[in-house]
Amino acid sequence: MKIPLELSFRGLDKTPDIEDLIEEKVQKLTQFCDHLSSCRVAVESPQEHQQSGNLFRVRIDVRVPPGHEIVDKPGARSEKA
Repeated sequence: MKIPLELSFRGLDKTPDIEDLIEEKVQKLTQFCDHLSSCRVAVESPQEHQQSGNLFRVRIDVRVPPGHEIVDKPGARSEKA
């Protein structure tokens, strides 16, 4: 199943290579969960003055029925209810 993908870039240029890589990785998610309803991926470049560390920040937001949302982003912490 083809997952609807919303892809956004902030602070860097969108390239076909990056788009293809992200689409490939998102399609691999269907191996684990074949009923995903949507996926949003945001790729950001950190502020210009940063000299080391991560070159990009990626936020992934996936929705599964019946309306549950799973978000993975840099610095996210797991919390137990």
